[in-house]
Amino acid sequence: MTNKKDFLSSLAEELEGEKKGVSNDDFDIYQAANKKGDELRSYKNLDYDFEQAKKTAPKAAPQPTKTVASEPVKRTAPTPTPAPAARKATLRDGKEPDSFQQEKLQKIEKKPFKLDPKLLVAGIIALLLTGAAIWYFVFAPKIPMPNFVGQTINDVGAWAKQNNIPTSNIIVNTEFSTEFDKDVIITQDKTAGSKIKDTTPLTFVASKGANPDDPIDFPDLMNMNYTEVKDWIETNKLSKTKINTQYNTIVEKDKVINFELKTGTESSFTRGSTLTINISKGAAPAGTVAVENFVGKTIAELEQWATSKKIVVEKTEAYSDTVEAGKIISQGIKVGESLEEGGKLPVVVSKGKAVKIPNFVGYTKEMLEVWAATPENKVTIIKKERYNAAAAGNVIEQSIKAGSAVDSGSVLELTISLYMPQLETNSRAWYGKDYLELVKWVDDANGKGANMAAGAWDGEEASDEYPTPGQIISYRCLDVNGNQLPHGANGCARPLPIDAKIAMKISNGPKTPKATPTPTPE
Repeated sequence: MTNKKDFLSSLAEELEGEKKGVSNDDFDIYQAANKKGDELRSYKNLDYDFEQAKKTAPKAAPQPTKTVASEPVKRTAPTPTPAPAARKATLRDGKEPDSFQQEKLQKIEKKPFKLDPKLLVAGIIALLLTGAAIWYFVFAPKIPMPNFVGQTINDVGAWAKQNNIPTSNIIVNTEFSTEFDKDVIITQDKTAGSKIKDTTPLTFVASKGANPDDPIDFPDLMNMNYTEVKDWIETNKLSKTKINTQYNTIVEKDKVINFELKTGTESSFTRGSTLTINISKGAAPAGTVAVENFVGKTIAELEQWATSKKIVVEKTEAYSDTVEAGKIISQGIKVGESLEEGGKLPVVVSKGKAVKIPNFVGYTKEMLEVWAATPENKVTIIKKERYNAAAAGNVIEQSIKAGSAVDSGSVLELTISLYMPQLETNSRAWYGKDYLELVKWVDDANGKGANMAAGAWDGEEASDEYPTPGQIISYRCLDVNGNQLPHGANGCARPLPIDAKIAMKISNGPKTPKATPTPTPE
């Protein structure tokens, strides 16, 4: 018997095909009603003769129509159906359908959704306004860029700090300029008045001042006056050219007395050459003295001049690594200024190079010899020795405080460690010796800081071995509390501690009396 598919099976296959991506463009949605119940049927180019089916199908009571809605699908023009008499009712697979009940088909139309144009425009405007607000408050630059041209690098730094702009975002390049002074901004990469962020990189070009290596024409200074010299300096930005004014009875006021070119020559003069120009202030007022330049001169020269001008010299001394001893380092009144007769001229006189005293504590004998052999360390070293726990030969004290600067030839006392006092060199070193010899040894050690004590605290006894009164029979070494030291039979075999005590037992004569000689008969 041939298996036949009903419409529900066909519909299920078509729906499964839609899930798998099969196009349903040629399907229409219909209402179907029969006595078995409401069913939704769809047909796609079925070679099926509905008129013939109606004629052959048995009559059935009409069923109530039920409308089933579904989403609208794309529709195409239906394929023309051949005349009923010319075709036989078949399904697409060529099989005849099972029995048919009377069906009433009704096509469902669903109106497409339409969006209100006003609502669409309002939504777009709201979206644009929201985006603009986010951009303005989050991303838009807000810091106004000033015009820093003509201002200094410090002005840029202060502005950056005020606006929380990291200095790592600021690049300052430099170049020589005769128009702008040193550290003044020449150009900036951001236009003044524009807005920037605190993360925006900024680049500035600052002036290094005029190029010191630029050649400058050297004028006839001896025929120039003060105003001309000053204008020449300012026009050419001569940073190392200075003017000194001083009283002079020979050269008229505002004329050049002399000049001193310390670097280069007149033919090779540059902006960076060092030049000092002395200009006359004319004759000094009556009762006053024009101060001369004494820097680098000896104190004897200054005192001779001061005596002739009735000026009092106030001298202080200082160490100098560049000015030799006895010459003037500086003076308290500038050259050319006036000083009344009887006035005081303070000067600083060099004591020469200072000897800088290091911390000698811990120096070994070899280290001390190396330091003393250095030419600039010219001091007189006096050594004294003292018992101490430091290794023998090490410095333990110094008379001049570490870090001090002293004159050449100053006396420096250094205390050298002897280590601890050593009583014995062999186990019977002091047996049979007069006890006063041991007492003397202790006194000598105390003179070097041993702080020991010795005495015949173990008493006296007769001894045939040491028959001479005062001979040492035995001795012991004790600590400061009277306890016997642990090393050796008598505790004296090792270096003794500071404050040690030595107890002795001494002989008071022989134990066995000497026999009285028998007189020889006459």
